[in-house]
Amino acid sequence: MLTWEFSIWDIVTLSAIVVVVIVFLTAKFYYKRMALPDGLDKKFFKEQWDKIEDLLKYGKEMNLKLAVIEADKLLEAALTELYFTGQTTAERLRLAAYKYPSLRSVFWAHKVRNEVVHDPRYVLKYGETKRVLSLFKKALKVLRVL
Repeated sequence: MLTWEFSIWDIVTLSAIVVVVIVFLTAKFYYKRMALPDGLDKKFFKEQWDKIEDLLKYGKEMNLKLAVIEADKLLEAALTELYFTGQTTAERLRLAAYKYPSLRSVFWAHKVRNEVVHDPRYVLKYGETKRVLSLFKKALKVLRVL
């Protein structure tokens, strides 16, 4: 009958192998979890964002309103492509905020967009537009599409 006597080096070696395997599997799990979908076109999002920023340069109220609407649509496209489900942008944003808590600040920007779309008397100022767009841009960066 063969017997194996473990030396301290055998135990250290086995422990090191187990630790390396656990670290590798954990890293692989988190990498897959954080990876972007294969079909996500970051170039598209960048081009669309550049167009939105161009609208801001004109400074006229209709261009400001259009910039806010387009930024919200771009966020909705990102949330949809990242598989956040829901019937509306607000529902998708609420789900995304569970994974990315910093997205909670974007609810105000989305509310401004709703005011712009549903209230024809809503006056959108340049400073407010810049703040709204900065929140949308931050959200797109958090989602890693910009």
